[in-house]
Amino acid sequence: MLAIFVLLTGLSVSYSVEKRAETALFDRLQGLVYGILGATEIEDEQRPVVNELALPDTRLNLTTSGLYAEVIGNGGAQLWESKSTSTPLPTVAYSPIGEWIFERIDQQENKDVHRMQMATVWELESGEEIPFIVHVVADADLLTSQLRRFDQTLWLSLLASAIGLLLLQLLILNRSLQPLRHIGLELDEIEQGSREKLNEDVPRELKPLANSINLLLVSEKNRHQQYRHLLTDLAHSLKTPLSVLKNLGAATQPDKNAAQSASKTTQSNKIINEQTIQMQSTVDRYLQRAAMRTPQYLSKPISPIPVINKLCDSLVKIYRDPEPDFQIQIDQDFQVRLADIDLYEVLGNVLDNACKYGASSIILSTDTNNRHLIIDDDGPGFPQDSRSMLTERGVRADLTSEGQGQGLAAAMQLMQSYGGALNLDTSPSNGARVILEFS
Repeated sequence: MLAIFVLLTGLSVSYSVEKRAETALFDRLQGLVYGILGATEIEDEQRPVVNELALPDTRLNLTTSGLYAEVIGNGGAQLWESKSTSTPLPTVAYSPIGEWIFERIDQQENKDVHRMQMATVWELESGEEIPFIVHVVADADLLTSQLRRFDQTLWLSLLASAIGLLLLQLLILNRSLQPLRHIGLELDEIEQGSREKLNEDVPRELKPLANSINLLLVSEKNRHQQYRHLLTDLAHSLKTPLSVLKNLGAATQPDKNAAQSASKTTQSNKIINEQTIQMQSTVDRYLQRAAMRTPQYLSKPISPIPVINKLCDSLVKIYRDPEPDFQIQIDQDFQVRLADIDLYEVLGNVLDNACKYGASSIILSTDTNNRHLIIDDDGPGFPQDSRSMLTERGVRADLTSEGQGQGLAAAMQLMQSYGGALNLDTSPSNGARVILEFS
């Protein structure tokens, strides 16, 4: 914008000065014509005679001064020419009496010139009229060189002014944007965990922004704390009843030599005991996870490769028929903003589903431009008509295999909590494709 402004200003000023210079030249040559007319007399031969001592400009008497004049009589005869004339002047253009002609003439052999001429008539006392033309010529080089010097000065001054203004703007922008850079650095510190909130000692224009971000950080921190506390409270509230059920099942278990009629009770107590132990183990595991998890309202970017390697090593040991072949084609610079424990759960659910439903080849790749992590397999794939429902809790595509239909729903919920998404599609091998979109 500054360059366009300077360019338009320079062109406008240059054009205005050029027109003003031409107007000034017009006035000067016109005054010279009037001066020549004032120095002209009619002799007895009834022909105009110019008194060279009364000429208005002494340059007309200096050879090659660049200013020339002549008087042309009726029929084109030259009645007078100035002493400065050393080369033939352009032919006069005949015009009505009293009409002025001012123009620039580009000559091939001689210099370009500006000329001014006026046709007039001298009326004698007898009523006789003597027509003649006053023709004044000035070298165009003089005006051209003046305009060229002016243009050079103009553009140099504009360039210097533009550079100075640009440096001033950069200084102002640097000072003006400094608070925003400080906020950016503080956000980086928050992501790294070394700061909890933004400094609110900022210019008043940025106070609403800093206050809103701080409120968001506090809200997210409180929300995660609340979830963790609710989970902890739930686990603690279930531990006592589970312990009672466990002890009751162990205490009421009959002796091995009991009557046949007590076999049914024995089997029921055994099932209660097994399920209670499993529930106790589940509660302990989630309680431990809740205690270890810290609020991740602005998670630090991590590479998914270590988590994927651990999961692949574990799944290869679990699934043998068929044994999955994991092909990891992930960009080393690809990072995601997800807590490692949540990333472990998301990828664990997706990869476990691929192995569970018979996939033998599983490819993990990335789309760095769109921040996508793509998991393709060669299994049966997702039904076309129920893909949108498979991410809901309790919905399963294959009812013959074990499971509760919670894996994809849990993965979807975790991805959405971090501002991402989980999409289902078809892989190039007509198997399942899961696209994890990270924010």
